[in-house]
Amino acid sequence: MSTPTPLNTIFSWFEEGDMPTEYQFKQTFSSFRHLDDKIKMSDVTGLNEAFTNHQADQNAHYSVLAKLNASNLTAANVEEWKEKLKIHLTATVDGDQETGNVYTKEQIQEILNVFHIKDDEMLADIAKINAMLISNDLNLDELQKIVDYIKENRQQIELLKENGLGNSSDDKINLVGSYSNWGTVSYQNKFNDLVYDKIKKIEDAANSEKIRHEEKVRGDSRIKHDLNTLSFVIDAYDTVTMFTVPLKVKRIDTNTIDVLFDSLPPNMIQLTIKKI
Repeated sequence: MSTPTPLNTIFSWFEEGDMPTEYQFKQTFSSFRHLDDKIKMSDVTGLNEAFTNHQADQNAHYSVLAKLNASNLTAANVEEWKEKLKIHLTATVDGDQETGNVYTKEQIQEILNVFHIKDDEMLADIAKINAMLISNDLNLDELQKIVDYIKENRQQIELLKENGLGNSSDDKINLVGSYSNWGTVSYQNKFNDLVYDKIKKIEDAANSEKIRHEEKVRGDSRIKHDLNTLSFVIDAYDTVTMFTVPLKVKRIDTNTIDVLFDSLPPNMIQLTIKKI
């Protein structure tokens, strides 16, 4: 836009009796802004400076907009934001002046104290059992070995329980520690078999007349049940799936049988033989 002509000059060109020239008409219309012309910010005195100052003003629109540090939010504003963002159920911890909605350290310590008390009680009970098991009796000595094993291999036993829940066998779980006096065993399942046999010996010694025999097998096996009979019933089930397993039984003599499976069982099979 060219330099505008002052209004008093333009008025002097259009006084009564004047004959404005082409130049004067051009200068007159060029002195005003047309609707199609865009007004630049630089054409408005002080506008750039005002805009810059507004951007730097931290309190601009203080009553309707949140600050970057949220310092102007009221408690009601905070709750409204939580409602909008659906974070009412989020976990919070203790702050300087606010209590969170999860356990505090003091509360957790109280819970741990209860666990410690129960653990101490359990250890005291184990100590009493150990004292009772200190004996020259052969059967109690065998039972003491079992208790010692359980205490020393609690973590491995937990792994065994987890594998059982997951429909898996225990022939992949390694023993923790060395038990040379129990023979050359490296996997949990073989050790379990030994433990089971020792428990059965204790039970058998305690019963003057046996009427039943229990044993775990992993396939075709010869079993010495010592029931002194050819008349018995036998139950077999998978210790993982808990399904009854079909098998064939051959009587060798009054105290010995062979059990035969149609195919190799995937898991340990529990046998119960009952004299009739």
